[in-house]
Amino acid sequence: MDFIIDNDANGDIAGNVAVDIARARDENKIAENSVEGEFEEYEDHKMDKESLAIDMIPDAVPAMPMVAADEPYLGQEFDSEASAHAFYNTYATRVGFVIRVSKLSRSRRDGSAIGRALVCNKEGFRMPDKREKIVRQRAETRVGCRAMILVRKVSSGKWVVTKFVKEHTHSLTPGKARRDCIYDQYPNEHDKIRELSQQLAIEKKRAATYKRHLELIFEQIEEQNESLSKKIQHIVDSVRDMEDKQPQRHSRIICSRAHRILLVVKHILPPGLGTRC
Repeated sequence: MDFIIDNDANGDIAGNVAVDIARARDENKIAENSVEGEFEEYEDHKMDKESLAIDMIPDAVPAMPMVAADEPYLGQEFDSEASAHAFYNTYATRVGFVIRVSKLSRSRRDGSAIGRALVCNKEGFRMPDKREKIVRQRAETRVGCRAMILVRKVSSGKWVVTKFVKEHTHSLTPGKARRDCIYDQYPNEHDKIRELSQQLAIEKKRAATYKRHLELIFEQIEEQNESLSKKIQHIVDSVRDMEDKQPQRHSRIICSRAHRILLVVKHILPPGLGTRC
């Protein structure tokens, strides 16, 4: 059997095969691109979901302002006014300023302390000097600084920080500020002043009582002196009457007796009374 090879047919077959191979390659490439696209889309979607989930997770601990352990804060409690003063004084020494005891609030019921303001010693402004001649101008120490702490006594007996102003309007000297020597023993001095005031009031009452007693004693002495003076004057008058009525021979005896009586009482007679026989 003879086979005849047609060149045109072979060319068509070869061309078709080449087209099929190219088409298969393109389909594979498209499939690969499709798979890669789907995978990337899946990864992007997954990342978006994870990111959204992370954003939706609430914080375990709410954000709180950072406060140093040795710095005052609102609501801070102290056992006494003295404890609050000591704490703020220590804080001031570390930060670099000096505190000054300022306003005091008292209870209208019993007059006890229920509030205290501790301020920077540069709080406020100095009053103008009204003297005509100033020998030496003093350095300016008050610049209107508003730094302060306010503590109030609550029903539980604790002292609570109700106001705290941290910012100063002047430069600070951390660790180099002089200590508040005047008020280091302030609470004890305050108690002593209160005790001395109470003692002073008691002594005033006692002195008034003594004064009244002395006035009564002086009144009694004056009344007794007046009564005694009248009696002595009566004796003197009686002696003189007897002297006038008795005979001459008895006059010396009577006068002698009267003289002895007058010698006894002459030191207690008021001035001006006649004592001569």
